[in-house]
Parts: sequence; structure tokens; C-alpha cells
Amino acid sequence: MGTWGSGPFDSDTAEDFLDELEEQSAPERLAVMESTFRSAVEGGGGSSSSVLPEEVMAAAAVVAANVPAGQSLSWNEEYPSITEWLEKPITPALASSAIHALEVALPTDGWFWRSWVDVEERAEAQAAIDRLRAVLSPIGEGGSR
Repeated sequence: MGTWGSGPFDSDTAEDFLDELEEQSAPERLAVMESTFRSAVEGGGGSSSSVLPEEVMAAAAVVAANVPAGQSLSWNEEYPSITEWLEKPITPALASSAIHALEVALPTDGWFWRSWVDVEERAEAQAAIDRLRAVLSPIGEGGSR
């Protein structure tokens, strides 16, 4: 797997995930998001999970890009149409699933964090995940942002 940055779309895995989504309809994309989050949670964040942390990050970023507060996230510039990939409004259940999947797939002591050799890049990756949570949390709590 190639990784060239700390953003949610900055790896070959994430790019492949997005390429698959690009060809799908909004309802099909929603089904992929739900399946990705469910698989991550069921896999318990282990290295044998059927979804990779990079896929969970990318899926959460797609959901975040489709809420008003997430439309200005810097990584959306590479995929400007991503803000139209899901039907609006994003449901609290989907936002909550994304947050929970991030927590399970990216535990603080997990292999994803140990894979970063550069402390600064690890901090940038954490900041990207924190931004996702900040955008998704108000929705997941039943808010309307």
C-alpha cells in the first residue's frame, strides 16, 4: 500500500475505495458506507478485519463532506463532487456509525498508529480524524449542522 499523506484520501487504499464509489449512485454509496462502518465495528479494529482503517477514514470523510459543516474540508478539493455523493440530510445514525467505526478501526494502540514512522505525520493524521469527528459529532448527536 502506498501512502503519501495524512489525509483520509492520501493512500492507494483510499483512492481505490473512492474510485469504486465514483461509479455508484447515491443509494449504492450509502449502502457501501453502512457496510464499511458495520464491518469495521464487527472486526473490532484488528488487523484481520475485512475493512482497512484507510477505508474507514475515507468512508467517514465522504459522510463528513456531505454535511454543511464538512463541505469546506480541505481534502474535498481533490474530489469536488464528493459533497454531492450522498442524499441529504445525513442521518444521525450514519454519522454515529462513522464515528464509532473510526474509534474501533483506529484505536490509539492499534497497528495503524504504529505504522507512522514520523511523529509529525502521525499528529497530522490524528488532526484529520479529529476534524472528521468534529464535523460528524453534532449530526450523530441529533444536531442539524
